[in-house]
Amino acid sequence: MQIYFFTAGTESDELKELESRIRSTVPSLRKLANLDAVIGARGQDGASVNHDQIYIIVPVLTGTSFDRMANIAAQEHRGIFFIFISSEISASDYKRLVRSGGADWVSIQGAPQEILDFISRIGRSEVRPSHAEQVRPAIVAFVPSAGGVGNATLAIETAVQVKGAKPTRPRRVCLLDLDLRASHICDYLDIEPRFNIEEIVQNPDRLDAQLFDLFVSRHSASGIDVLAVPRNRRASVELDMAALDALFRFISQQYDLVIINLPPAWFDWTDQILAVSDLAIVTGLNNVPGLHQIAETLKEVKSAARVPPQIVVALNRCESGLVGGIARRRHVSRALGNQTAVYIREDAAAANHSLNTGIPISITSRSSRIAKDVRALAALVSELKARAVQAGSSHKT
Repeated sequence: MQIYFFTAGTESDELKELESRIRSTVPSLRKLANLDAVIGARGQDGASVNHDQIYIIVPVLTGTSFDRMANIAAQEHRGIFFIFISSEISASDYKRLVRSGGADWVSIQGAPQEILDFISRIGRSEVRPSHAEQVRPAIVAFVPSAGGVGNATLAIETAVQVKGAKPTRPRRVCLLDLDLRASHICDYLDIEPRFNIEEIVQNPDRLDAQLFDLFVSRHSASGIDVLAVPRNRRASVELDMAALDALFRFISQQYDLVIINLPPAWFDWTDQILAVSDLAIVTGLNNVPGLHQIAETLKEVKSAARVPPQIVVALNRCESGLVGGIARRRHVSRALGNQTAVYIREDAAAANHSLNTGIPISITSRSSRIAKDVRALAALVSELKARAVQAGSSHKT
């Protein structure tokens, strides 16, 4: 594998700083003065035994023409991929890049980690498992007992902790938000929602690897990928099984852990999501109405056609005493019996700081009560493993 840094002959302090940052993570980075030195040589060497993958990193800053570089990237260059870097990119330019099949874009803020993620994705796509070795990702469903109980927050924090822990850091984590009208996960993470569900519902067969990649929002601070739609409370599009099957087919190819944020409302496809889940986490509040709502939701989950192998309750925003004891534990036992419950203590300061900065609590406030308590959920999720799917067996939703 060869990685080059190409600036089209332009030099500036900004470029030098960017090159230094990338080189700190990619020591083998080479400075490229002329594209022909690589493209021409690869063209002449097409039948050579040297099939090393080549990545050319192109900062789109002052003095670099995006159009010219994008046109070059759109041409057929066997084994050469272009990685464009800029502070931002328009949706049309991004679509143009990924649909070329030979290029992608990362943000200046996300470099160099997003560059490494891109190279990793390309490497995975080059080696597809055989039918006998197909792998089904571990799936976790966060099921809210009511609106406003912090379901999305707990899903985010759990995903971030699993991805951030050293033993599970190599895992490819996808956070899938199926709240199609009131989605706000991307607001919490300060990233742009890119998932256009209408395109899949109207024509599931249209979904291919490039379009799927276009739908993914990447959170560089944590390393998790997010599939979430732009918020639209008037949206009339409804998921169906054909769209879900198409979506999960591509998710299974890219990730080995999928964390799903379900909406409070129950749809026809909710049972199908639960049927393929390895763990269901029912979220709610530790008060009398909240416990009643949790009990009702548990009943629904356990009446599904296929009950998830593990079911856990996450009680959010719990009141605690000076020494950390959780209030109203007896109420929980009476309402939920011997159901396994995880208590997440209230920490308004840490939560508000996260909301205002767009950075998860588990990154900005690791010693907060919320981050500490979410570790119990992350530990449960970390134990789940992707499973092999035998040839001929179904792993659809």
